[in-house]
Amino acid sequence: MIIGIDFGTCFSSIAIMNGLIPVTNFGTTGDARGIPTLFMFSKALNTELYGTDCEIGEAVVNSKEVVRYMKKIVRQNPNNLNATIRTNGKDYTIKEILKKYLAFLLAKAKDNARRIGEISNLDFERIAITAPVGIAEGQMTATDYNQLLVDTVVEITGVSKDKVSIIQEPVGAAMAYLYSDDLRRIYSKKQTIMVFDLGGGTLDVTILEHDPYLKEYSIKDKDGDLQLGGNDWDQALAGLVMKKSGATGDILDPEEKSKFISKVVRLKEDLTPNVAGEIFFKKEGKSYFADVTRAEFESASKPLLDNAVKVVKRVLGRYKGTIDKIVLVGGASNMPQIEARLKSEFANIVNGEENIFRFDPSKAISKGAAVYAMKLEEDDGDNRAKPKDILSHTYGVDSHKDGVHMIYNILYKGESKPASATAATTFMPREDSQTKAAFTVYESDAIRTGDDSNSNWVSLSAGNSNGIRVTVDVPQEYLGRATKFEITPELSIDENEILTINVRDSKGKIIGTEKKQL
Repeated sequence: MIIGIDFGTCFSSIAIMNGLIPVTNFGTTGDARGIPTLFMFSKALNTELYGTDCEIGEAVVNSKEVVRYMKKIVRQNPNNLNATIRTNGKDYTIKEILKKYLAFLLAKAKDNARRIGEISNLDFERIAITAPVGIAEGQMTATDYNQLLVDTVVEITGVSKDKVSIIQEPVGAAMAYLYSDDLRRIYSKKQTIMVFDLGGGTLDVTILEHDPYLKEYSIKDKDGDLQLGGNDWDQALAGLVMKKSGATGDILDPEEKSKFISKVVRLKEDLTPNVAGEIFFKKEGKSYFADVTRAEFESASKPLLDNAVKVVKRVLGRYKGTIDKIVLVGGASNMPQIEARLKSEFANIVNGEENIFRFDPSKAISKGAAVYAMKLEEDDGDNRAKPKDILSHTYGVDSHKDGVHMIYNILYKGESKPASATAATTFMPREDSQTKAAFTVYESDAIRTGDDSNSNWVSLSAGNSNGIRVTVDVPQEYLGRATKFEITPELSIDENEILTINVRDSKGKIIGTEKKQL
């Protein structure tokens, strides 16, 4: 069985390859949103609950016991993996919850395959799981996050490590779109696609190029807003409902509030195919009612869409190439105003409104992951759709000049042969009293676009706190005058994909070394 998993902040999905077709089945609920990324311990049932089970029954009354945003918590800081969360009196580490939830997704994939009844082998043959392009917040590097996902899946399933792969989320969306008509389709020219991924909690906008001859998916540029997602539209609609119904103040009763939020989400979904909807809810035992039109909802949430458009404009302001398609994915992209606004703003960029469209928003990324897994499993040297290296990373040393964050010593992984960067920029400690000097090696998904792509790389990584921290002792002879001590980082990647960071002094002597398996 070959499957793809889209592990999302608010919703996840799974796809199974049924012959040459990636199929998704979210279980008996038929919920088009995907599988809620939720976990809780049920005191009443004395068992652990996942997904939609965390939105009904006991979870409605005790919604504060539901564990949410596990992916975001992990990305924020690697130390969070061992942080403890209590749900209904039972303690779990975030790492345990992550493992349990991924095991739940894998079990659901197997149950769905069994339900389909057309898949002969129910053993896991190949698994691809999605990850963001780089890590845009927190201290966990993309390399560490990707490794965490692979190791967890291997531990759960027992499959060999070479059968578990990471695929970047926008690449998954692009693959799902490119091969939606024919999995064995061969393209004759490059395709440049902007993937607009508006999920429940985040927005990611990525421009990528598919080169059919090099078999590569290259990330050209990316941007995003980690504080903007479908949940914000829910809140805007909730505020509109409260205003129109005449209700004032917060809903204090936990059960009433949980039910209200669920009804607001259903109203939002009703306003996708319909121009108007209605909602009934209770607050402090009193019943309220409101009629809401789609136009009213769009007006109330316009500032959110304005912010999303700003992200797209930032990307386009940097990227100077042509774009063939803008593909909208992520559950929140189901809202019709998203597509309509992007068409009104950017149709001229892609030569017509028909080249801006929603594509299976809640399922595309998992389907693309399943397609990717299948193509890795195939032994076909002429298959031009098979990616050669979609996880190329760029590494650089951070420093500051006149208060501006700069990136020096650019090193590119994923070139024709391992590359070494030896022309590093020298820098020094800031205070004479320092006994140690430290710098950070940052990680990005930029690629070489010319002789000088520093600006492109900085735009992807400047200001992020994630990276590999390197600390060296100030030599005895420089103690008390540390600002005279020159440091030159030197980066290299060998054939085993081990990043070596050598720190040299002004005489060229290596005074510190860090190694990282990529």
